[in-house]
Amino acid sequence: MNRLTLRHRLLLLTLLPSALIAIALVAYFTFSGIRTLEGELRVKGMATVRYLAPISEYGIIAGQVESLHGLAQATVQESGVKAAVVVNQKGRTIAVSGRVSLSAEELRQQLGEPRQVSETDQWIAFGAPVKRSMTETDLLFEPTSATSKPSTPEIIGYIFVEYDKSELADKQRELVQRGLMIVLFGMLVIAALAIAMADNLARPVMRLVQAVNDMSSGKLDTRVPASSSGELGVLENGFNQMASRIEEVHLSMQSRIEEATAQLAFQARHDALTGLLNRREFEHRLEKALASVHAGDDDFAVLFLDLDRFKQVNDTCGYLAGDELLRQMGLLFQGRLRDEDTLARLGGDEFSIILANCGGPRALQVAEDICGLAAAYRFIWQDKVFAIGASIGVTTVSRKVHNINEILAAGDAACHRAKESGRNRVCECEVTPAQERRQESSNWASRIATALAEDRLLVEAIPLRPLQTPSGGHMAELTARLAEPGQSPVALSALIDAAERYDLAPAIDRRLIDAAIKALARAKQRQRNLYCLVPLSRGSISSRETVEYIARSLNSHNLSGDKLCFVFSEDILTHLTSQAMDFSRQMRTLGCEIGLEDFGGGLSSFSHLRSVYPSHVKLSQSLTRDLGGSRASTALLRAVQEITADQNIHSIAEDIDDLETLEQLRDLGIDYAQGKAVAPNEPFEVWFEGAVMRSA
Repeated sequence: MNRLTLRHRLLLLTLLPSALIAIALVAYFTFSGIRTLEGELRVKGMATVRYLAPISEYGIIAGQVESLHGLAQATVQESGVKAAVVVNQKGRTIAVSGRVSLSAEELRQQLGEPRQVSETDQWIAFGAPVKRSMTETDLLFEPTSATSKPSTPEIIGYIFVEYDKSELADKQRELVQRGLMIVLFGMLVIAALAIAMADNLARPVMRLVQAVNDMSSGKLDTRVPASSSGELGVLENGFNQMASRIEEVHLSMQSRIEEATAQLAFQARHDALTGLLNRREFEHRLEKALASVHAGDDDFAVLFLDLDRFKQVNDTCGYLAGDELLRQMGLLFQGRLRDEDTLARLGGDEFSIILANCGGPRALQVAEDICGLAAAYRFIWQDKVFAIGASIGVTTVSRKVHNINEILAAGDAACHRAKESGRNRVCECEVTPAQERRQESSNWASRIATALAEDRLLVEAIPLRPLQTPSGGHMAELTARLAEPGQSPVALSALIDAAERYDLAPAIDRRLIDAAIKALARAKQRQRNLYCLVPLSRGSISSRETVEYIARSLNSHNLSGDKLCFVFSEDILTHLTSQAMDFSRQMRTLGCEIGLEDFGGGLSSFSHLRSVYPSHVKLSQSLTRDLGGSRASTALLRAVQEITADQNIHSIAEDIDDLETLEQLRDLGIDYAQGKAVAPNEPFEVWFEGAVMRSA
């Protein structure tokens, strides 16, 4: 019943009672007619024998057999009469006509009054006694005495008449057929009326149902004709008004979504600070340019720029001055380039330029011009003036280049060579295959290898402070610096960039892993609560040996891994999605946790939460940089915090250098902070012995 449509239900509601009533009435009148026909036949039979009995009296008394035969034959000629029989008082047949079906015993039975004597499916018989009249005088002349008693008449014979029931059956059959025809005709008429009524009632409702289905499938311009009256008309008008409102809201929301999508797409491809292309979009365009060269286009050149003395501006005037310097330098470089050239900020104070259809000599000339512009530029902040330069590496891309990693490595090497040569100059480096680069006597490769062999890699601790509730323990992120005699320390980020080119980054990561696990083992022995975050490079994430190394180290120190969190950047997750997901799954199997770095700075940040299920996220500095002066940054940071908190993910704000920002982060619900406002970086062993092992 629940599967029936409204039209079917209306038809059922209309036709079923009508059909039942019609069938009942026709059946009643049909059966009544059949009984009436049978009654009429019996009445006719009784009337016939009553009529024939007195007529047969004289023939029986006088013995006039011929007259009785004539009477019987005349009777058989009547409609429906099958046979007529006259018998005497002793039961002997005197006259007969037709096909007699009564048996001899039935013909000899004694009848006192006219009655039905027998009946079958084919015939019915009636019989009546023939009585002698007792009046022998003329009543007119000899009236009967008042005292005389009536005498019982003498029965002198019997008359039997048989009727054939076939004619009755034909009439009954005809009556039934007429009844069925009446029912059929009545049902057709009722059905036609019911269908018309059902369609009239169901059509507006079905139009509404179809309109609802169309709207649910996305056709928001659907409307229904408002042609009905009463409640259906109210529904049609209400639906049209509702549909119009939904369409208006949808168009408004769609417009907003398109604007937001375009803005997010722009932010995903551009650097939030300078508005230039970011590293991901730069690499994408570099791949397209390389594919065009292989397809037959002219060679092109790539410039890699590293600002000189940028750290001096940051240290002297703060990050706001550094950010403004980066914006101004981006505008300065952009003004020297053509429309078909591509300028991008790769990160920090590093820029890169793709010079389309530009050979080696022309690219060197452009690089020298840009280097001269940077050297002549003076950055003014408040009452201070800074001279800014740029170290530029140039590499030319031809069909010999196979992938962009070779371009990036050559350009980076040229840029480092320019810095090591005294800064603010241009150096050119030819692209060489990766295998040849590994065989080169690289300054960086030897420096990193020597530092690892002589234990010159200084592991440091970046303490974290809980901003909401006390953690009841100590929490720090491990980092490292390359300390060489007579050289300025090299930070871990710069060190990893160089180490990854020579497959040395996993070795640096293992130094951090060893330091963290040994500290956790010692803290466990002294019943100290310590939690360590260890950053990992791209090479470690993609290597199965890293997982095996961590598992062996934990097992050898009898640790569960629940106090250890491995952190890697969103960029690694984007380019090594399957390897990063597999690494995260295996780490959770060991009991370790996962953290994401630079979270919230890209369009796909939130999709990563379901890929690796991190327990911690380090917020992108683009979210916290303008926290005090930008309502948009505050709103965005609050939204990120609410989303991560809803999934039980702890948020960490890094490089927080002032107490005002620290308090704002606390008010926004950020879980942890690190930076100069929390505690300075210090050697990990020194921090561990002082803050962890000597704590009460």
